[in-house]
Amino acid sequence: MTQNEVTSLVEILNNKTANNIQLTLTQNKAELNWYNSITTLHIKNKLDFSPKNDSTTIKKTIQQTKNRQTGPIYFKYNFEPATSVEVNFRANKYGNVFLTLKFNPQDTINIRSQLNDFSCVHRTSDSSPHIVQWSGDTYISFLLNPIKTDDTIQFKVQGITISGKFARKDQKPIHKEYSKYFRKDLRQAFETFFNQAAFKLNDNNSLIIEKTM
Repeated sequence: MTQNEVTSLVEILNNKTANNIQLTLTQNKAELNWYNSITTLHIKNKLDFSPKNDSTTIKKTIQQTKNRQTGPIYFKYNFEPATSVEVNFRANKYGNVFLTLKFNPQDTINIRSQLNDFSCVHRTSDSSPHIVQWSGDTYISFLLNPIKTDDTIQFKVQGITISGKFARKDQKPIHKEYSKYFRKDLRQAFETFFNQAAFKLNDNNSLIIEKTM
């Protein structure tokens, strides 16, 4: 799409579509309501999706570094319900679109978290269920590349930013890479959605989901 086309698309999205988009985080998923079409996105590590996976074979060899074991870890999440309160779109000069979903900055999003069975290193405080509080200026922003084919538009996820502060409710130190893994799992969920979704302008000039595969 040309820069002018992207600019026009963003104007349509903000004027006609943004008020009809809402994201609700609940349990281990996100429910995306896009103009009355609701899609459930599962927020978890890809290893948790297949029942055929065996944690004993997935785990990589744990290395010893200065008397400390190292290896990949994966979190799982259980959200207390939280719903976005504002959605906006913005074009950049490279022909991409920012989609930002904001939550109420006065609210704290509670996420019951713990490491899953595929993690190599289980520090007791991370393995045991604990509540992570996501607070402050909380939002999720996606960098999307719009691709138009005939009268259909698809979006490809180019990047993701999450804002806000993460801290454990029990005041114990939070895992230093918690937000990194959370961002990665969020991106995976939305990449799956946008890779399968196609959008089309309706008679009211609103961008609606035409199909999800």
